Amino acid sequence: MSILSHHIPVTKTARYFTQGELNEHTEEIWIVIHGFAQLAGDFLKDFATLDNGKRFIVAPEALNRFYLKAGKPEVGATWMTKEDREVEMKDYVIYLNALYDALAISDHKAKITVLGFSQGVATTSRWVYKNKRRIDTLVFYAGEIANELQNAESVATFDQKKKYFICGDQDQFINELNMPKVKALLTAFEFIAFEGKHEMKAEVLTGL
Repeated sequence: MSILSHHIPVTKTARYFTQGELNEHTEEIWIVIHGFAQLAGDFLKDFATLDNGKRFIVAPEALNRFYLKAGKPEVGATWMTKEDREVEMKDYVIYLNALYDALAISDHKAKITVLGFSQGVATTSRWVYKNKRRIDTLVFYAGEIANELQNAESVATFDQKKKYFICGDQDQFINELNMPKVKALLTAFEFIAFEGKHEMKAEVLTGL
């Protein structure tokens, strides 16, 4: 007897968090994509320094949540795993497009920044690669772009006006072993280094 895998689309309620207000006075819109095992609400706290009354920041949360340790209450989220990965990637691209459209972001004159952190870099790169929605600034923060996009032809599609790659000089995951590959691939990006590990730095964000 053979076991076959099947799929059926279902409706799922996604959660996202916001900081600031989106109105006619908004000058900047930020869409920030969290990393592995984070929750969007906690991740958004790292952007508190940007709350000047003229920025609207939205943090979508990955569709898959899990307990970080068995028997413990702490919960995190992940954008995908190796299991059924193609479907999960398709789902989160659809989700991020739907959120962008639901907020009518393209109707505003505000500058649009998209930032991905850690695992969120791979997620962000796939989303930006597959959609034509307006994005003015693209930020990859302490993570590598999706494996299938690690070629010059794919990277060339990231045609945003401003592009940054940010990483700490003591990062546990982006270091002297893989940084040369990152730099060779993202030649059109401005690289920003800071003193620190795999973490968000408020002063770096304000510098952008």
